[in-house]
Amino acid sequence: MSAWKRVALEKLPEYRLHIEAADSPMALWIELHLKFEETYRTKVPDKDLIRRFYDYARWCLVAPGKGGYQSEVSQAVVCAFYEHLPQYAGIRRDLPNWLTREGFEELREVFRYHLSEPEFSDFEAEFLGAVRQGGRK
Repeated sequence: MSAWKRVALEKLPEYRLHIEAADSPMALWIELHLKFEETYRTKVPDKDLIRRFYDYARWCLVAPGKGGYQSEVSQAVVCAFYEHLPQYAGIRRDLPNWLTREGFEELREVFRYHLSEPEFSDFEAEFLGAVRQGGRK
């Protein structure tokens, strides 16, 4: 079994069927991102599940492979997960609870992808302001 599937099963066992059916990291992250958004649509989002999504995303971001950061696994998590986080208001507001300032800086250009320059400026100010007020440092 591929490492990306094995770790996904460890972190997110409730999505076993999706994980086992995925034929690539990109296919899996497309499904997982939809499930991640669903988590935020519930009345009380499951913080443990959200943490495990972020844990798996961080693992994928640094997963070993050809080209290091540019491995198939890291490209998938960047394109199908991280790029979309600023687009959903609930996720956007909660992001400072899960991502450090350093993590934000590492993903800065990724977050810009679907945002205009003014939208990105607002997002960055919102994130940094929340970090100063009690999110992750």
